[in-house]
Amino acid sequence: MKRLLSALFLTTIFVAISLAQTPTGRLLGIVSGPDGVLPNATVTVTFNQTGKVQTLVTDGDGAFSLAQLEPGTYTVNVTASGFKTFVANEVKIDIGREYNLTPVLELGNVQETVTVTAGADVLTSTSAQVTNTVSPQQILSLPLVTRNPLNLTTLQAGTASSAFQGTSINGMRTTQTNITRDGISINDAFIRTNATDFAPGRPSVDDTGEFTISTTNQEADLGSGGAQIILVTPRGTQDFHGALFAYNRNSEFAANNFFSNRAGRFIATDAAVIAGRAKVGDERTPRPFRNRNQYGGKIGGPFPVFNFGEGGPVFNKNKGFFFFAYEKVKDPISALTTTPRTILTSSARAGTLTFNRATAGSPI
Repeated sequence: MKRLLSALFLTTIFVAISLAQTPTGRLLGIVSGPDGVLPNATVTVTFNQTGKVQTLVTDGDGAFSLAQLEPGTYTVNVTASGFKTFVANEVKIDIGREYNLTPVLELGNVQETVTVTAGADVLTSTSAQVTNTVSPQQILSLPLVTRNPLNLTTLQAGTASSAFQGTSINGMRTTQTNITRDGISINDAFIRTNATDFAPGRPSVDDTGEFTISTTNQEADLGSGGAQIILVTPRGTQDFHGALFAYNRNSEFAANNFFSNRAGRFIATDAAVIAGRAKVGDERTPRPFRNRNQYGGKIGGPFPVFNFGEGGPVFNKNKGFFFFAYEKVKDPISALTTTPRTILTSSARAGTLTFNRATAGSPI
């Protein structure tokens, strides 16, 4: 029994630590009226994707703060006696960032409502960090050859990418980039030469809800690294959503490169044609074979939770949510790549070496 209780205690602590590391955003602000700040105003925050509601009261300075908010859009209602209800729609909370909302209530009946569309907090006034959040619309809409969202890191100012060193953020080495998913490090701890563009977990556009790139003035809770890339997995919503995809890259529909085309085609006097290894008109440097297939799907929605009452089980779609994604890549390019090798004949293995000398284009 002691071992069981110890195991349950350690599991609880582990889960608590894991939840504490979950990348979230924060909503804060000051509620005021015509004569100054409003203490004891009621602030109700509703997560639009799941309907989760959280309520708090402003302090003596009219300030409020709500941490651990999942990324997404929220509706904020502010009420106080003798004032109209303030409603802010589409308040966008991003991972690793703070949203500063400053409601100003008007005199009137609480049944009257003043509605504003808040949107995203473009200017971060509560932190010295320089960050940029890549939205779900950008991840799903922008073209990516390998469907790797890390390729969108170059959308952040101060980044540069080349084939020789990968993506560098603010001139730092790629090894100084720290990549996390849902608060857990997914860095390549063995090979760090291209850490900004590669993670062993291979994030995809379908299993990444959004991510934030933080380049300077890192907070202590972000961990090691000069630059931070914070990814978050999509969450399920009140409605079922899913998608299937399949992509194919085939050499039959691809063009050859300039230098291969410049090599031209075989003619009748070429040694390879005379030896029977090629035909007249064949490309000297043909297109390399490739048949890359990338396919999968995703689905998310409410988890089936039933409440049992007098009328029987009732499905409650506001209690639990799930998300599942699958992706498979088949790229046989490496298995079909040919490598020239020298094979000795039986006479050569016996010590008798012969060779062909080309004179006037003809082998002798």
